[in-house]
Amino acid sequence: MLHVSFAMTSDAYADGTKTETRRFWKFAHALKFKPGSEFMGITKDFRAGGVRMHKARVIFCREEVLGDMSQESFEREGGTRYWPDRAAYIEAMGGGQGVPWVLRFEHLPETKEG
Repeated sequence: MLHVSFAMTSDAYADGTKTETRRFWKFAHALKFKPGSEFMGITKDFRAGGVRMHKARVIFCREEVLGDMSQESFEREGGTRYWPDRAAYIEAMGGGQGVPWVLRFEHLPETKEG
């Protein structure tokens, strides 16, 4: 099971409103996120005290220029909750020329084990 850290937007992931994230991953790491594969969100890196959250399923993972991000994509990112607007988010991520990986996902229902 893959683990993905959502750091600042953990609350939006936890309540299911975040369905997209952008990360400056290495190519080899991004390839792990194939459509249909499952991962578990974490609040931050385990080495920094992160904890597991619930599972999600990958819809797609691809590179995208930050400046090309749509308003709808900004909203799926959970952006309206943390930044005043799309432009502020893009600036916080390093500017419109950056090319992060975009991971879109759907949340999976929690199941009781044991």
